[in-house]
Amino acid sequence: MKNRYGQYDESTVFSDDLQDKLFKIEADSWWFQYRAKVITGLMKQHYDMNVMTVDIGGGNGYTTAVAKRKGYNMGLLEPSEGACANARKRGIDAHAGMMTEQYPDDGSYHQALLLDVLEHIEDDEGFLRLLNRKMSDDATVLITVPAYMLLWSSEDDHADHFRRYTAPELEKKAHMAGFDTVYAGYFMQFLFLPILFVRVFLEKIGLLKRQDERTEEERAAVMDKQFRQKKKGIVSFVLGALERAEYRRIMSGRRQKFGASVIAVFRKRRA
Repeated sequence: MKNRYGQYDESTVFSDDLQDKLFKIEADSWWFQYRAKVITGLMKQHYDMNVMTVDIGGGNGYTTAVAKRKGYNMGLLEPSEGACANARKRGIDAHAGMMTEQYPDDGSYHQALLLDVLEHIEDDEGFLRLLNRKMSDDATVLITVPAYMLLWSSEDDHADHFRRYTAPELEKKAHMAGFDTVYAGYFMQFLFLPILFVRVFLEKIGLLKRQDERTEEERAAVMDKQFRQKKKGIVSFVLGALERAEYRRIMSGRRQKFGASVIAVFRKRRA
């Protein structure tokens, strides 16, 4: 059972088998590469390289490793032992465990990442309040979450998501937990319509199998299509152009009005 702070338990931790499957495709995945590019771009604007940044629920540590290669002092806290083992293969200082009332000490985190974690936690507001207590004054956290309940599909059910967010919803919950907004907006804008049409519409009319109806081979094929490196050709050219344009908008501080994911930077409010 989840406790009142929505902390991780067995139902919120990806299996070692799924982590291993992700580990094999992350380095060649355009999705993971682009997400890491946007995250580290915002870190460059708002994070101190010399201060430890903890990637909470960082999985196999792909983004953590990208940030470390760019010169950031990185650590990882992850409840999956298998994921921690994979992260260590990438040279990451990974601790297998979870954030609790007792661990770490209050005020010990100065910079943190919370990447596609919050949607897995039933009491997300309670978790944000707990995170706030673990962070020092003026500490910074960068959060990503999937956007819009309109985009809900069996993929979300299979991933044990509790919700998808709008940017204002995430900001409101963070504000209630004691954080102030530094930046909040959407990204992966170019995936909004494909997800709406392919994952949601085709699934609803029965032309696409639900995640729980697919064989292991079909699931592997879908994962490969969604995450593998872009092929050469017109699709890759157009997608690359859209990525570059979006990246420039976000780095200039502009807040996109929609997208497939929400990305936000918050700073702990002084008591």
